[in-house]
Amino acid sequence: MASSEGFLTEEQREMLKLATQNAEILSSSPKSPSSLLSDHPLKVPASGKAPNTGIAVRHVRRTHSGKLGRAKKDGAGGKGTWGKLLDTDGESHIDRNDPNYDSGEEPYQLVGATISDPLDDYKKAVASIIEEYFSTGDVDVAASDLRELGSSEYHPYFIKRLVSMAMDRHDKEKEMASVLLSALYADVISPAQIRDGFVILLESADDLAVDILDAVDILALFLARAVVDDILPPAFLTRAEKTLPKSSNGFQVIQTAEKSYLSAPHHAELVERRWGGSTHITVEEVKKKITDLLREYVESGDTFEACRCIRQLGVSFFHHEVVKRALVLAMEIRTAEPLILKLLKEAAEEGLISSSQMVKGFSRLEESLNDLALDIPSAKALFQLLVPIAISEGWLDASFVKSSG
Repeated sequence: MASSEGFLTEEQREMLKLATQNAEILSSSPKSPSSLLSDHPLKVPASGKAPNTGIAVRHVRRTHSGKLGRAKKDGAGGKGTWGKLLDTDGESHIDRNDPNYDSGEEPYQLVGATISDPLDDYKKAVASIIEEYFSTGDVDVAASDLRELGSSEYHPYFIKRLVSMAMDRHDKEKEMASVLLSALYADVISPAQIRDGFVILLESADDLAVDILDAVDILALFLARAVVDDILPPAFLTRAEKTLPKSSNGFQVIQTAEKSYLSAPHHAELVERRWGGSTHITVEEVKKKITDLLREYVESGDTFEACRCIRQLGVSFFHHEVVKRALVLAMEIRTAEPLILKLLKEAAEEGLISSSQMVKGFSRLEESLNDLALDIPSAKALFQLLVPIAISEGWLDASFVKSSG
């Protein structure tokens, strides 16, 4: 019993000690109260009587209804509590009329972007260039536009597009297409790309025949014209023929070109004039005029008159032919070499023959040296002598040596 001074009896001291130990067990364990009681039985005093004090009740949260309200996981609280500080279970809503509205708080949206195909873009661009050329007939503008377009790796598709568009039009456009191909050859489009373009055309002959009834004959004429204009070597037909199925229209195109056009007497003139009625002058006629004016120049030595005649031809895109034929004439008539070199130098300095046309003329002659050697055995040796002279005098770009090497 307690004394009058308020001291605890021994029994009371033992009960207080046990109550403190039991409270520490309950508060230090993360388990629920029910499992805790089963794992850690409460200690009772030696007398066997259970303590009548309310131990651990202060650790349990109760609502006003008397129900047990355990805390939620992560400390969110139970029913009737405020919940977590950053509880975002509910959907948020942004009010654009709110004075504190910030557009940066709007949820991000992924916007799909269309990825364009460079080849498709190129085809659309060249179609526009070709349409304008057919309308104006300006070869120089068409060449400049194609050069500015870039993407030179796709030039074989320009060949296909130009020829296929012309095939479905009148003879005028067909002739214009052939003239443009000759003008672009080696200057804007390399010889290899010209060949690749015609390969694509031959492989597409079956599809072209669906829309164009006489596609085989027209394409055969384009092929023959390319051989006559020296932009395709005759050996191309033999090589291409081996790669095509005999049942294909492409194979028939080559057969028609060889038998109907290139094997006929005076075939060059016939091929040149097939569409030439719609133009003022054919390529073959231009070649003849160039040969005539060069021979007249060799006889007269009048450089001014020769330059006037070249200018009067009005075919600046075809000046590479002047260069090529002038060099061949210098090889045929050795005494004419000084005059020929003087004419070419004068034409280059005046700007009459552009640097690209000069390089193109030398390139075309270099490609035909093997055939030319049959008539002029020393053609290769003479050509090797002419090149350094032209470069040293400044009327042939030094890049020719790198490109040809």
